[in-house]
Amino acid sequence: MKFWITLLVAGITLPFQAHSEGDLTRQTPIVVEVELGTTEGEMRFSPSHFEFETGKLYRLVLINNSPQPHYFSSNGMARSVFTRKAQTYAPDGQRTAEIKGHIHEIEVFPGHKADWWFVPVQTGEFNDLTCPVAGHQEAGMTGSIRIY
Repeated sequence: MKFWITLLVAGITLPFQAHSEGDLTRQTPIVVEVELGTTEGEMRFSPSHFEFETGKLYRLVLINNSPQPHYFSSNGMARSVFTRKAQTYAPDGQRTAEIKGHIHEIEVFPGHKADWWFVPVQTGEFNDLTCPVAGHQEAGMTGSIRIY
C-alpha cells in the first residue's frame, strides 16, 4: 500500500511517499515462551535474554509454574512495542481476559499463563527486565531485551 503524507517543516510543505506492508498485527506470530520462576521456587526468567526484530509480530507466552506470583516488567520494552493484545488463562487453559492498549508489565499468578501479542517498533537494548515483587529481583529475577 502506498500513500502520500504532507509534512510541514519550518513553514514549508514537503510531500513524501510512505509505504506500508499491510497490518503488521495480523502476521503469523513468532511464539516465544518464558518461564517465570520454577516449580521449586527459584527466582529467574528462563530464558533471561530476549531478542526481537522490529516489524515482526510476537506472542510472548508467560508461564508461571511457581508457587508464587511473578511479573514480566521492562519499561524499555514497553516503550518500544505496539501491543496488539494480552490474554490471560486459567490453569485449565480457559481464556479469562483479553486486554488491549499500552502495557507496562504483566503479573501472572501461580499456575497461570498469559500471552502478550506485540510488534516491536523501535530498536534498543534494555537491561531492565525484572520481577518487581519484593525480593525477587535481588534473588536473581532479572534479564535483558534487545530489539533490532
